[in-house]
Amino acid sequence: MVKGAMRLITISTLPLLLISILSTFTFSQEQPQWTSKWYCVYATYDDETNGTGHNTPSVGVLKENTFIACVTTYNARSFLIPYVNADSATGRLYYYGYDTPGIGNFFLPWTNPNDVFDEVLMKNAWFILATPKDSLIYVANNDEKHSILVFKFTGDTILSTPYRLETGDNIIFSIDLDANGNVFVINDSSYGKTDDIKIFPSIESNKTAWESHTTTPLNTIDLPDGVYKGIEVNNDGTWLFVSYSDTTKRKVVKYVGSIQTGYQIDTKFNFQLGVADTGATSAWKASPIGLEYLDENNLLFIACAVWRPSPLSMGYPYGRIYVVSGTTGEPIDTIDIAKWNFIKTGGYNLRENGTTPGNASGYTSVYDVKFDEKKNLYTQSYYGWTVDKWVYQGTLPIIPLKVEKLNDEIPNGYELKQNYPNPFNPTTTIEFSIPTRQNVTLKIYTILGQEIATLVDEVLDPGTYRVIFDASKLATGSYIYTLKAGKYVESKKLMFVK
Repeated sequence: MVKGAMRLITISTLPLLLISILSTFTFSQEQPQWTSKWYCVYATYDDETNGTGHNTPSVGVLKENTFIACVTTYNARSFLIPYVNADSATGRLYYYGYDTPGIGNFFLPWTNPNDVFDEVLMKNAWFILATPKDSLIYVANNDEKHSILVFKFTGDTILSTPYRLETGDNIIFSIDLDANGNVFVINDSSYGKTDDIKIFPSIESNKTAWESHTTTPLNTIDLPDGVYKGIEVNNDGTWLFVSYSDTTKRKVVKYVGSIQTGYQIDTKFNFQLGVADTGATSAWKASPIGLEYLDENNLLFIACAVWRPSPLSMGYPYGRIYVVSGTTGEPIDTIDIAKWNFIKTGGYNLRENGTTPGNASGYTSVYDVKFDEKKNLYTQSYYGWTVDKWVYQGTLPIIPLKVEKLNDEIPNGYELKQNYPNPFNPTTTIEFSIPTRQNVTLKIYTILGQEIATLVDEVLDPGTYRVIFDASKLATGSYIYTLKAGKYVESKKLMFVK
């Protein structure tokens, strides 16, 4: 069966004439060029041999090419599909059938191994999270108690654990864990609620709670009324990122604080989608959905899409992952997945037989973003029924967490000092002075001029500053650092030796 035809016939109610017009429209557009350093190495086949089998809203990554796909169909059925040593054509371990007739009425059950009568069906699950250190899979499930279900992947089998936690009466969308395993869960929407984000203790710190399935949250956060999808927390639990996903706000907000003292909005961070972030027409507005933060790089990845449009074709021309500074929200890069699909297939829903090409999913609908241990990126196509792997050609930039002001004295002029120590391993300090308030950039380049890190990119008051550069992920060698402030530009060489 041809995938494009199947989707449009079984889901869309458009007349065949309009379908033809839409297909012709996609071909008439000017062929774009791919300029990003990100590229897709594979998208799992959408067929009976290696496909997930149905709509795929989320993926949990355990290690490179080993991941768990979350499948949630239109009638609430949800289940997990593991892949090992995956590529486009191979890797799938489980097969529950393809499309609605094949899958039937299957729900994956979570069954307590210590009590077979304690069972919850996996349903309306939009998000999962896999933790590589223990191979656990956390599912944001929407049973009656909106439980967090915990499974374990053994390498070839997905097993239920004794752990499950009921979160309350509200529909939940996504979850995240800090480095201590504390669980942050966000409601799908907030209208008249005050506990929109709940923070629960880790399994390790309170197994009794997870085995009895109930406990009081460590803390809660009240969000303004609205629709929410994504939540992301840094390792030490001091930064929270939240996707405001309704079609009016369309932004990501950062909260700072701690579990013990609570959280406040960080007004220095700003990420807002604009007028260009739309689907086939301006009426179909995209929203930020999935979030993933790389602590080592201070980079936040934001999956943006038109959420479940009707007709589906209104969403396919848009789908991208924005890469922004975790400190300010300033854009660093964009992975335009819809553009990639168009370049590879000549349209937005034209992947031939669900298999060709092997590195483009088609049917752009990117709701999630995750990473493996090598910082390869994994996302999915909800309507393409795929999991996709993306690789960065080069070294991901590192955004420093902060610039430290040394004193309030106004310098007589500009100065970029030699870094110290030099040579260094793995960190070095760079100091500079500016005499007036202005936008300042401090960037690191290879000897050949390739930009590899932005240490400073913000408006600074007059003064002397210092910033720490961590080169632990770079190769031994000489690099150039360049300060730009107004018309002032100066560069110096530094030496990194492992």
